[in-house]
Amino acid sequence: MRIESIGVRIPSRKITNADTLAAITELNASSPPEQVHRYLRGLGFLLERCGSRTRYIRNREAGETAHELILEACAQALEEAHVEPDEIGLLIYCGVGRGFLEPATAYFVTRSLGISCECFDVLDACMSWVRSLQLASHLFVGRTYRKILVVNGEFSVYEHGYPELLYGVDAERLRYTFPAFTIGEAATATVLSDAGKPWRFRFRSHPEHVALCALPLAGHADFAGSGRDFALNGVGQLVSFGQDLSCAAFEGIVDFIESEYPDRNSIDWWFHTLSAPKCAGRLSSDWIYTAA
Repeated sequence: MRIESIGVRIPSRKITNADTLAAITELNASSPPEQVHRYLRGLGFLLERCGSRTRYIRNREAGETAHELILEACAQALEEAHVEPDEIGLLIYCGVGRGFLEPATAYFVTRSLGISCECFDVLDACMSWVRSLQLASHLFVGRTYRKILVVNGEFSVYEHGYPELLYGVDAERLRYTFPAFTIGEAATATVLSDAGKPWRFRFRSHPEHVALCALPLAGHADFAGSGRDFALNGVGQLVSFGQDLSCAAFEGIVDFIESEYPDRNSIDWWFHTLSAPKCAGRLSSDWIYTAA
């Protein structure tokens, strides 16, 4: 399998940390000033510490839509890969952003691109794009398709964030709400071909940590199998215990890489994400950060 191209579209509305803090100040003007100040000081510190400076979201006043940006990313990817739309045999949509539970969002994208091919969604939160590549790789081995388009629409700020996220100044709430303030939006499209060698994928799932990051829907309690409150910020709002999640992930990834990659010097590049500085200090070696 080979990645032939990746198209990217970023919405135009820029949100800085100062913009976020100013909006919170305005929307919580009736709250005690000292409480607002404490909340803003904590949020500002966390944003600086994690390195988040700006986010880009749809400019709805200018008419930007998720669908439009997704189609533009697809057009860019197809052009750069020198692939005609009718050469695509399968379209996989893997974005968190969606307007429908059914049908699959892939059908809307395929229809608007004016192509006739098989299509479906893959949904596994932040792992969706990689899971889609894994599935595509297996389909290529079976010679089922020659070209596959993987489409990702990360659009959820208005649907599951603003303006509700900006109300409330309880500092304790930051423990499970802060990551939502770092979220921006984007669309990508990846053209894959069956050229080159098959890829190998290795994963490890940790379902015991489901409560650390969840975006609950209406009626979620019927499907959770747990008495835990997954809607601390309300239905349709992200709950993410960022530091706890990062620490759990760090412990898991170290064990995973040490067991799955005994000869780490054979790896040319390591790409990682680690958002909790407190956990970063626990690294026992620097192999995560360096290339062989």
